[in-house]
Amino acid sequence: MMKFYKIDHSVNSGDIKKFNFENQKVGVIAHIEDESGKILLQQRGLKSRDENGLYEDVGGSVENSDVDFKSAIIREMQEEMGNDANIKLFDSTGIYHCCKNNTNWIFVIFKGKYIDGNINIMEPEKCMGYKFFTYDEAINSKLVSESCKFLIKAINEDK
Repeated sequence: MMKFYKIDHSVNSGDIKKFNFENQKVGVIAHIEDESGKILLQQRGLKSRDENGLYEDVGGSVENSDVDFKSAIIREMQEEMGNDANIKLFDSTGIYHCCKNNTNWIFVIFKGKYIDGNINIMEPEKCMGYKFFTYDEAINSKLVSESCKFLIKAINEDK
């Protein structure tokens, strides 16, 4: 099951408390596009939690030390891509619910714009590399996870 909830305000903990699923975890995702609208996706490594070898948006779990969801996605982006890429991060745009390996993930979604700079592989065991995809390439690729395709479609309905 996958569902996207568009939110017209910056997502807060009260929004997340409305979800009450068994085995629930909260995460953050950055949907990053370049100036031409190509989508930056990360190829998941062999030691990733799930979707090994497939492409997905950058993101991860919210940690207790994160002040808010925006600080969580900034931390995740730095952990995964380093600090050399210039990416403009916008406010959260929605909440995405999906179930993976019996875990109900509630993801806060942020949009980002890749400006310039190097995107580094900071966790080689969890990331095999990065690639920009056009919308059609991403939707039609067997290497992009089904959950990522769902999210890309949901975000693009908003354009």
